[in-house]
Amino acid sequence: MLPTDEPPFDPIFVDEPLLIPNYKETIISKVGLPFYADVDRPDEAPADERERTIDLAERILRAGGVRTGFGHHEEVRTSMESWAPDAGEDRDADPGYWRSSVLLMSPQEMNFGQLDGEPEQKHKKAKTVLAWAADCIDSDVLQEIERSQAEDIKQAWRDAAEAELTQSKIEQFAEEPPEELDGWQRFDAGHDAVEVAYVADNHGTPSVAAVFEAADGDLEAHEFTLEAWDENDGNPREARLNRYCVTTDGDGAYARLRSHLLTFEVEPIERLEV
Repeated sequence: MLPTDEPPFDPIFVDEPLLIPNYKETIISKVGLPFYADVDRPDEAPADERERTIDLAERILRAGGVRTGFGHHEEVRTSMESWAPDAGEDRDADPGYWRSSVLLMSPQEMNFGQLDGEPEQKHKKAKTVLAWAADCIDSDVLQEIERSQAEDIKQAWRDAAEAELTQSKIEQFAEEPPEELDGWQRFDAGHDAVEVAYVADNHGTPSVAAVFEAADGDLEAHEFTLEAWDENDGNPREARLNRYCVTTDGDGAYARLRSHLLTFEVEPIERLEV
């Protein structure tokens, strides 16, 4: 991502651009990644001006109700159709432009704010919606919708950057598991199936959380009571499970173990007690 002095999107209803140049790099660096980190564009963020225009038009169509002054979807359709014949005065070469663009849109598109067709056709419909909105909807409402879009774009990039940061931490954890993490102490489990194991007092129960190779060859992440662990000589395939390690961040056993270690408030147990 190369730095630029140009704002990513031109303002439509607001007076000034809502996204600064290099806003993506700024968000990425604030999250804690290098500004040049390769973060995939989230689906919620438009790739270019055309996609941004389509998204803004769909937001306006979905707004409805008291925000736009149209209480029912039918009122939107009626307004657009009555507006279209007169809205092409500045298009002398094609006075039917707006009319034909409105007729391209189905009632479902107007009602549910989901424009259909190939990208160029959707873009034409979107520009028609924006032109109609500029004439028929209060400017304060349109500015609010445009600002909301900009905030959602920034949040989408923030979420994507945070997910990338979390993934890098998971990979680092898998490559070099730390000796201690949030009160959990790493120890040598002494069993071939165990890749890494941690011990702590989890709400009054001495516990072991480990990544190990299950009998089918898959890596699993489980928590065991220390008592069950010791009774089975540190064999996670035989010890009775206390709870599964789960996560909403990342995939794989190491992601689940790391999330587990960061979730519970535990008290350390010295290795000599294991």
